[in-house]
Amino acid sequence: MILTGYFRCRFNTFIFILMNRKLFTLALFLLLIVSAYSETTPVSFVVKGIVVDSVSNTSLPYTTVSVSAAEKPTLYLKRLASGVKGEFELTLNKTGDYLLSFESVGMTKLVKNLSITAGQKRFDLGKINMVTTDQKLAGVTVVANKPLVKVDLDKISYDTKSDPEAQSINVLEMLKKVPMVTVDGEDNIQVKGSTNFKVYINGKPSNMTATNPSQVLKSMPASSIKSIEVITEPGAKYEAEGVGGIINIVTEKAMGGYTGSVQGGVDSRGGYNGGFYFSTKTGKLGLTANLNYNNRADPGRTSTIYRESVSDVGGKYLNQRTTSDSRFHFFYGNLEASYEIDSLNLISLTVGGHNGGSHSKVNGLSVTSDEQRDTLNAFSQYTDSKGTWGGEELSLDYQRSFKKPDQLLTFSYKLGNTPNNTDNYSKASGIVNYPDSEQKIKSDAAGNEHTFQLDYTEPFNKIHVMEVGAKYILRLNNSDNLYRNFNDTINQWVDTPGRNTNDMKHTQHILGVYGSYTLKLAKFSIKGGVRYEHTNSIVDFSQKPTLNFKVPFDNVVPSVSASYKLTETSNLKVAYNQRISRPGIWYLNPFYDDTNPLAISQGNPDLKAEVDNSFSLNYGNFSKDLNFNANLYTSFTNNSIEEVSKLLASGATYTTYENIGSVNNTGLYIYGSWQMNKVLRLNCNTSATYSKYKTNDGSGLENDGMRYTFSGGAQFTLPSDFKLNLNGGYYSSGVSLQGTNPSFHYSGLSLGRDFLDKKLNVTLRVQEPFETTRKMNFTTQTNTYYLQTDMTRKGRSFAITASYRFGEMKAQIKKVERGISNDDVKGGGGSGGGQ
Repeated sequence: MILTGYFRCRFNTFIFILMNRKLFTLALFLLLIVSAYSETTPVSFVVKGIVVDSVSNTSLPYTTVSVSAAEKPTLYLKRLASGVKGEFELTLNKTGDYLLSFESVGMTKLVKNLSITAGQKRFDLGKINMVTTDQKLAGVTVVANKPLVKVDLDKISYDTKSDPEAQSINVLEMLKKVPMVTVDGEDNIQVKGSTNFKVYINGKPSNMTATNPSQVLKSMPASSIKSIEVITEPGAKYEAEGVGGIINIVTEKAMGGYTGSVQGGVDSRGGYNGGFYFSTKTGKLGLTANLNYNNRADPGRTSTIYRESVSDVGGKYLNQRTTSDSRFHFFYGNLEASYEIDSLNLISLTVGGHNGGSHSKVNGLSVTSDEQRDTLNAFSQYTDSKGTWGGEELSLDYQRSFKKPDQLLTFSYKLGNTPNNTDNYSKASGIVNYPDSEQKIKSDAAGNEHTFQLDYTEPFNKIHVMEVGAKYILRLNNSDNLYRNFNDTINQWVDTPGRNTNDMKHTQHILGVYGSYTLKLAKFSIKGGVRYEHTNSIVDFSQKPTLNFKVPFDNVVPSVSASYKLTETSNLKVAYNQRISRPGIWYLNPFYDDTNPLAISQGNPDLKAEVDNSFSLNYGNFSKDLNFNANLYTSFTNNSIEEVSKLLASGATYTTYENIGSVNNTGLYIYGSWQMNKVLRLNCNTSATYSKYKTNDGSGLENDGMRYTFSGGAQFTLPSDFKLNLNGGYYSSGVSLQGTNPSFHYSGLSLGRDFLDKKLNVTLRVQEPFETTRKMNFTTQTNTYYLQTDMTRKGRSFAITASYRFGEMKAQIKKVERGISNDDVKGGGGSGGGQ
């Protein structure tokens, strides 16, 4: 506690100084001066050549050319793509021994030695002969092929290691650059326009990303990850859930030797973060450890609510204004160990834990008036809300390889525990016709999960691949709720009369089996599969056994995708996919939350699984300077879970969830990245989506509309190795079943530089430089009332981050290629909160 207070005091003092504009400008100027004198004027050495096929002698366009120091072969100094005729030219600033590697689709990776001496300024390597993967070339080093940009049948990958801004931002900010992913002003993530998706870590679901993915990804430095994969057409081997798809965060693997990094940062709002990463390999044992902490503040948020009812029952008009100060924290750590028993047997163990929480203090004033605007009642309210979530998980995997390449047998087990608790205190002070009251509402929810999985892959040859597998999940969820009021007569807290605690236990048994087949030809590939899942859900209420119920249901989920290679750099893909979405405990929890007596919410234990069907057409072209991807899709769901609000006789709004929706989405997503020259790179991520919602319960509710999104950025490489990043975006307003979501825009810039042979990175950042506050507007329209919420929060903020990398890597250790992927629960929602 003493150390924490000491460092926090130092952070706040530093931020106070940093926010002084004159000192901030002076600090930036001094950084430029120091950098200018820290290096001598570099001498340029030009290396060029032409990459050709060794048999046909034809040029190989868009070959990836990489340069590394001979003593550090795994640390790339430069990477570029050859031209349309296979030509390349690069500049080096130091003498010494280097390794040049060449990678091209269908060719064996080639590594050549190059010595740069002071007596020669230009090095013409002439023709660089590459061979196909089934040929051998003497006198060179041959390793596995790894393209710079990769588009597969069911996913697209974003190489974060090649993005220089990864040194100074978190993973949530990095997602704004990833194709088919959007992040709005409230940090809500969407995949292809849907908030129903899953986040994996290294191909496995993680409990820490199940309920609050935004908080977790905001706490994770982008420098700690290798790539981000967007799996928009999950095949049969994945769980049938996750309508929008899967975001897979791929971290660095353990390698020979050791490597590590430490990073930290502070911002002008009083937030701070820190992290540690370490990876090593000793003999056959590889270890990777991550430890990160993030604490951020959201001070001075104000909300103004205006509600107009159709009738005068309970009041015609409601005006409510609140101000809040909130703080959020998140901690996570994990340790992964892989042991290679021999060349065919591998075992992997992962142990991790996470803990997050929020604390909000809210002051509000509410006034209800009649049609003549005369006050019916008025009161002020103070609320102190605390929420915690977290969990522990353990996964154990055994992989059996065979002499036949890519033939694999994997056994996996996973144990997970995920508590989620809320503790709210509120005090209402009557002003007009409203009684004084105090109440406490507490909800303790938790989930325990045991998963057993078997996967087998049989490649008959390089053309045909068969995959089969089975999985069993036992999921034990429970929810205990407590409602208490303060009794002035006896001066004690007592149970709230007439409020049933409705303690709930929810048990799920899920059995799934799948099979898939893949055909890969020279230009054409197709993958199809089917998955069968049987689910048995049992819900017990300890207070009211008559409400107990059991719901068994079966799902057969097909999927198919086909890809055609148009050229060496472009392809066309078409896919059909069916997905289901089971409601999580946050939707099912019957916790009755009336912390705000005029805005009540409650989960619905009677919800059923959603079923979604989607069709997509994708075109991708990845050339030397221009990367382009376009995805056209349409999807429909006939029993979607929708948030439904109604007006009670008391004048309060009551919000819950029901399977009453019919949703159609049709959209186009476009991603582009353009390397204009050696100094400037541009990128953009844009979409246009038409959504139509309507109910199938006869109520007649219906809504539709378009939403447009654009986000983009520019990255400048300046003299003295400074890097300037500019980014911004605009999202138009979107629609839901009963209302609209706000439009918003964002902007930011950062200036960073590497020191100490690129081991130390220091970056200054400014978010929302043109706005001191940000405003957003929400509306809800039902057949009984109209509701408008105007929200204002802090805008402009400053931050400084630093990261230091140490150690040296040599060779990667093997890891299990398959693991448990539980993505069958619709996360968030309900009174439990979360994404």
